Amino acid sequence: MSGSNKKIIDEKEISILVEKSLKETENFSEIETTKKDYLEKGGIISSLFQQISQEKDQERKKEIEEKLKEQKPEKEQKKDKLDIYLEGKRFPLGNLHPLTQISQEIYGVFLPLGYQIVESDEIENEEYNFNKLNMPPEHSARGMHDTFYLNANLLLRTHTSNTQIRVLENNPNQELKIITAGKVYRRDEDDATHTHQFTQIEGFVVGCNISFSHLKGTLELVLKKLFGENNPIRFRPSYFPFTEPSVEVDALCILCQGKGCNICKKTGWVEILGAGLIHPQVLKNCGYDNQKFTGFAFGLGVERLLMIKHGIEDIRHFYLNDVRFLKQFRVMS
Repeated sequence: MSGSNKKIIDEKEISILVEKSLKETENFSEIETTKKDYLEKGGIISSLFQQISQEKDQERKKEIEEKLKEQKPEKEQKKDKLDIYLEGKRFPLGNLHPLTQISQEIYGVFLPLGYQIVESDEIENEEYNFNKLNMPPEHSARGMHDTFYLNANLLLRTHTSNTQIRVLENNPNQELKIITAGKVYRRDEDDATHTHQFTQIEGFVVGCNISFSHLKGTLELVLKKLFGENNPIRFRPSYFPFTEPSVEVDALCILCQGKGCNICKKTGWVEILGAGLIHPQVLKNCGYDNQKFTGFAFGLGVERLLMIKHGIEDIRHFYLNDVRFLKQFRVMS
């Protein structure tokens, strides 16, 4: 009896066939043949289990295929939706340095007032850095500046007033309103409020009948624009060889609100600029008629302005290139 050609469809039918085969056997040899047909590998019982397994596998496969058919449209729809609205990678954008930002902000105050922006070189000679600013070689005022000399005559400028001298010399007896910004260098010991390199903004006006009231009004306007109407400032008499009379201007320390701290050296105030009427000798040195023309000039430290405006405790933060510090000044577009 061969099970390979018979299609097994039911377990009960197998039992009936086994009983029938055993009844028809007449000797031991035929019993062994029946055993082989039903029990051995490739026999009827083996074929039955194989068939049952295949049928179950087919049922499972069919069930899974049906579920996939049901889910496919929904998944494809979601996939399309994600593709359409997928957000791209955001790359960090560069940003202007806070010193550049506040310089542009100050320019924005002066330009509507009729000032022109002028720049000059950081490497200067003694004539324009000292001599024409009423500081001849023997003048004691030179002791106020510990200068970086490149050779016997060339140096790194100690202030942006060299721009003032060059502009006046090139435009004798002309009415002028000039604003300039740039780096200056001094042999200062670096600490929380001093550094050997810093940024200075210089402005000056020359004309007929320019008085100290013009200077005071201009500085008050600019400082209110920068710090707000309610932040107090004060004017103190001072001395500079290139202005007469001269003043220094302080702003109330934002960090301690005037109570006194390390930044303001326990005074409650932070010095931000020096100013005064242009010395008549300086005008004369530049070819001006100092009997007809007068003027005022001021120079302010940009880092000091930022420290006061934002409550920054150490000037050195501006030069450490720490992204964590600089990104606080990011301009949002």
